[in-house]
Amino acid sequence: MPKIKILSADVANKIAAGEVVERPASVVKELIENAIDAESTSIRVEIRAGGKRLIRVSDNGSGMEREDALLALERHATSKVSRIEDLENIHTFGFRGEALASIASVSQFELLTRTADAIQGTKINVDGGVFRSVEESGCSPGTHISINNLFHNVPARLKFLKTDTTEVRHITNQVTWSALAHPTLHFSLSHNGKSVLDVRACDSYLERARLLYGKEFADNLIEFAEELPDFKLSGLLGKPDFTKPNREYQLFFMNERPIRSQMIGAALKEALGATIQKDRHAIALLFMTLEPDTVDVNVHPAKIEVRFRNERTIFSGIVRMIRNVIHKEKFIPKIETSVEIEPTSTQEVEVENKATSAPQQISTPKSRPQQPFSKDRTVGSIETPQQKDVPTEKVESEPLDTQPTVDEDVKPAAEVPRTVVQPPQQQIPEGAMLKLLDFDNVELKTNLFKTYIVAEGEDRVFFIDQHVAAERVLYERFVNQMKADGIPVQGLLLPVTLEATPQQIAILKVHESLFSKIGFELEEFGANTILIRAIPSSLPTRIASQTVTDLLDKLSEQPHTEVEIPKAIDDALITLACRSAVKAGDTLDTKEMTNLIRELSEAKLPFNCPHSRPIIIEMGRDELERRFHR
Repeated sequence: MPKIKILSADVANKIAAGEVVERPASVVKELIENAIDAESTSIRVEIRAGGKRLIRVSDNGSGMEREDALLALERHATSKVSRIEDLENIHTFGFRGEALASIASVSQFELLTRTADAIQGTKINVDGGVFRSVEESGCSPGTHISINNLFHNVPARLKFLKTDTTEVRHITNQVTWSALAHPTLHFSLSHNGKSVLDVRACDSYLERARLLYGKEFADNLIEFAEELPDFKLSGLLGKPDFTKPNREYQLFFMNERPIRSQMIGAALKEALGATIQKDRHAIALLFMTLEPDTVDVNVHPAKIEVRFRNERTIFSGIVRMIRNVIHKEKFIPKIETSVEIEPTSTQEVEVENKATSAPQQISTPKSRPQQPFSKDRTVGSIETPQQKDVPTEKVESEPLDTQPTVDEDVKPAAEVPRTVVQPPQQQIPEGAMLKLLDFDNVELKTNLFKTYIVAEGEDRVFFIDQHVAAERVLYERFVNQMKADGIPVQGLLLPVTLEATPQQIAILKVHESLFSKIGFELEEFGANTILIRAIPSSLPTRIASQTVTDLLDKLSEQPHTEVEIPKAIDDALITLACRSAVKAGDTLDTKEMTNLIRELSEAKLPFNCPHSRPIIIEMGRDELERRFHR
């Protein structure tokens, strides 16, 4: 049996390097964090051959004296931690003291540093973990570290590096994340002598996003800041019609540190699930601030994963605050296009200067006053509370559900009877219902293509999809009825017969109570036949069998556990609302459209249907006038 022995410092450093230094981007991350800890205001990164040949990080921070510079290259040498209790109160980025020693053990390393009050600086050269020289040298204040030939003495690690293009992409991401987390610092990155990015210091996350991603990207972001007793959350959230096919633009930061967190990602999905369409992902740059003793950043060698002491509180807090943003900002997609406009004598047009990227400005006539709905109008009335703002307390106390996307609806013939949203049986007291949509000053205009309701507001036009609007209203009504006395049921004089498969019969036996809860009375009739004796009162009889079949097919895809029952009920309510709602192609009279708009204005989430499709699209008057060259 081999004897146990102590590893040499050289081998130990190389093993540590394998945990800390995965690729050139890992080196850049560690050196940038050190530069930030040194109170730098400008950080410059230069790389060659994707960082394999050269990584140079220069800062204008506090610098180091000779003794500190030598100690910084020893393992676990740090000025940030003295006692184990210090790990509970970490306010810096690099604190374990192994980064420089690990990097120096797998590269040709040069450190050049000087404090502001020193005449000369210190230059240290290390090759593969072995000190080669220590001497005085002239340099600007701050620290300048050059990493040449990374992994030159660990060929097994070198061969696993990707192409230069791939490594540059990882480094660019790392610098970008650091620049986002620290907008008040100047960052630059160059590759093979060519500038990749150069962002000046600025005052806000929104301005930093504009510098990094461009004006169009920034113009489609909503800046927000929310606060709870346990932590603060600020950031940038993409508008509802500005999404991406992947999660590349979902970036999370904790106390100015870029992190990965499945919990935060799940909270974001929970909060936005009902507003983002299937196969699309929201843009979200989230910046959390919380006390250091409530989070552990020491669970991963590279400190990119963290552990929260109370994940349940953080999760629910993020969901609540992002939903507050949705409510306050009114997630309504807008029709906006860039139209080339020729200046005329009646216009004041400021042509965009490409050099300065100044926005185009067009002066438009003042808007005329709009006539709101009133009780003496023939179009009917929309009775709404006077309170227009949504208090945070009310929004937080009513969590919304996340709904999956379902198949597209089949449009019935126009002459087939339909279910239209009806007004509530009881009058809602003034101020009892809080609104997210303010339709007090909206005038109903017409219905386009028997599908879209057109309403005019102050300096804007609203296009409302009648089917998805009714679907949202009915879904929320069903949810409220489930919480109260149950969904109203109508018995059928003649039961509807449904031919089912053996698999569907088996699913019905498992979920018989679920069907009863949502208003169906089903009975097995032998020979794979199901009798439908009662259905929800809002569901047309003609589609009862198809609705039951769809529900059975959806339930068959889910595991039959108690944990899944709430989601199964929610899916069933979504399907029921979809089948019961007025369809595209149905003709609505003025009263029906008015009632639909009124109930939509009182919904908890009036911006998207339960399938996450948008309900309302808004076009501003200025956009119309821009298109007509007015």
